[in-house]
Amino acid sequence: MILLTLFFAFIVGLWNKPAKLKSMRTGRCACNPWCFENHMECPLNSEVWNSILILSCLSALLPVAEGHAPQALRDIQDALNETKLLFQRSNASLYTPNTDGIENCTFKFFDCFLMEMNVLLHEEDPTHENKHRPMIEKTLEVYNKNKCSERYPCELQELAPSKKFLEKMTKFLEKQQSVCSPKSNITCD
Repeated sequence: MILLTLFFAFIVGLWNKPAKLKSMRTGRCACNPWCFENHMECPLNSEVWNSILILSCLSALLPVAEGHAPQALRDIQDALNETKLLFQRSNASLYTPNTDGIENCTFKFFDCFLMEMNVLLHEEDPTHENKHRPMIEKTLEVYNKNKCSERYPCELQELAPSKKFLEKMTKFLEKQQSVCSPKSNITCD
């Protein structure tokens, strides 16, 4: 994704130059490899670098779960592993779905797990320095489009200590990683 973004930015940078300047390039840009000065003959000026930086950050922080379920599952698992200490130290009670009977690739309960994880991060990390929060919120938006939460409301699940929630969510993500493939038919059931 990042390479595609870089390639696109490079092509746009060359394409937008007047034809006359393309043929009259000098060595000034070669002496200034980062091209921070705004030379007309320099294919990558600071505006292009800023665009590359912004698009790279967005593509790295906001995985789209619709087309890349296995990658989104790995990202959520990584976020869960990195916030494990917050769950273990917390004495919060969280809605914890019973996922023992789930044997297929499903969106069922993802929104519940993500909402409760987000609640815990807000409560236990009041400085809002958690780097996973934007990824969790974006992934939650994608899962909410499927409206699984309307069929399986989170509030109907049992309240459990955060340690049990962590254990159940970890098992659920591991099971989904083993069951889901890139071409899986993902449902709410």
